[in-house]
Amino acid sequence: MPETGNKRSGADWAAVMPKQIVPAANLLTPQLGAAAAVSVLGLGVASQMWGFWAGAVAGILDANTAFKPLPKAESMPSPRLVPDVDALKTIIRKNASDNSPKVVELPVVEVQAPVAVKEPAQPAKIETATAPDDLKRISGVGPKLEQVLNGMGIRTYAQIAAWSPEDVAQVDDRLQFGGRIGRDDWVGQASGLAGKSKD
Repeated sequence: MPETGNKRSGADWAAVMPKQIVPAANLLTPQLGAAAAVSVLGLGVASQMWGFWAGAVAGILDANTAFKPLPKAESMPSPRLVPDVDALKTIIRKNASDNSPKVVELPVVEVQAPVAVKEPAQPAKIETATAPDDLKRISGVGPKLEQVLNGMGIRTYAQIAAWSPEDVAQVDDRLQFGGRIGRDDWVGQASGLAGKSKD
């Protein structure tokens, strides 16, 4: 069915409404239009009133700052006094010309001699070692620990076998093993390995 220009404007929305409501909706259409027009007019008036009010407040604030009276001379703070430069120069020259030595007493402080810090002794070393032994053969010594021991100068089984209990404690403390060297009996293992390496 072709559209014609004679179609009513409310026909589209009336088609979806029940037939009983269409006459009532047609009666309310002019009132709804009037309410929309009044609300738009009311918003326009409200925005004009807001503009008048904001302009008045801004004008009052401007007038308050523009016409503020100057304070009286009595209430003004006094200007800072600038010292006489020539008088200061005279005082400085007078103090500088006084060549008499002044005795200043300083408090006496006792200085203690520095306390010598004892370097931890290295465990017994055998300087005549021909070649380093494979310390990884000792139970509990891995490749990384062998490098650490070599860095400390410990390279042979004979060195470890010659450790005294103090040497064991010192190396254990330095490596922070918490007694592991004694528990794993490195000295006994090194003694056995040193005897085998001589054979």
